[in-house]
Amino acid sequence: MGLLKIAVASAALAVGVAAQAQQNERQFPGQLDSKSPKEGSQPYQVRTMALEAGQRYAFSAESEDFDPALRLSFADDNDEMLAEDDDGGDGTNAYLEFVPQRSGTYRLRVSAVSDSKGSYVLKVRDLAPLPAPVRPKAEGASTVSFKHYSGALTTTDGEVQGRRVDDYVFHFQAGKQVFLFLDGEKDKLDPLIEVYPASGRYSSEPLAQDDDGGDDVNAFLLFTPEESGDYIVRATSAGEERTLGSYQLRVGEKP
Repeated sequence: MGLLKIAVASAALAVGVAAQAQQNERQFPGQLDSKSPKEGSQPYQVRTMALEAGQRYAFSAESEDFDPALRLSFADDNDEMLAEDDDGGDGTNAYLEFVPQRSGTYRLRVSAVSDSKGSYVLKVRDLAPLPAPVRPKAEGASTVSFKHYSGALTTTDGEVQGRRVDDYVFHFQAGKQVFLFLDGEKDKLDPLIEVYPASGRYSSEPLAQDDDGGDDVNAFLLFTPEESGDYIVRATSAGEERTLGSYQLRVGEKP
């Protein structure tokens, strides 16, 4: 098939898909005015429609007169909000996708974000189901071996800017990711982990640091050295409370 024929065929396919989407789209014009009900100062209008369980839907509220918001709920006495959106569409228009857990009648409420009024169009489309998830086959595997070090921050440790510190020196390879975990004694130590070049441990700016990237308030840092050499891994504390206590430092380097 020539390039011209391929281009024509692709254009025809695109037009066909667009036409199918338009045929699938239902439009419901509406108007917010002085007679519309209000929540606070914001006027709104409610429309009900039947939705099928398991079907993917796309809803949008579009207006050139005001900033629309969408709220979706089941049409019962609870009126529990199931989904909402403000600016998920083009510009300030609202857009949301939703898959009902049960079939029935639902409420779609279009409101103005402010007290503005004007016309709008509510659009509803059926979306195709997502492809089935793929169970992948690994092309390879790598493991990270961790070494564990126990320590404690006490009043006899070195002090930097009012914080007690323990400095450890490690040799890391350029370009190899290093996994650093610092787990503090629960309710006693809020750990902070920092990495410095071996010659820059007195520098005020670490190469990398983390406070709460691990579980709870524990620290986790993924560090990739740009150069091979010795680096300082500093165990210290964050904040002014929970500054002393025992900890475990775990260091792993990707093969």
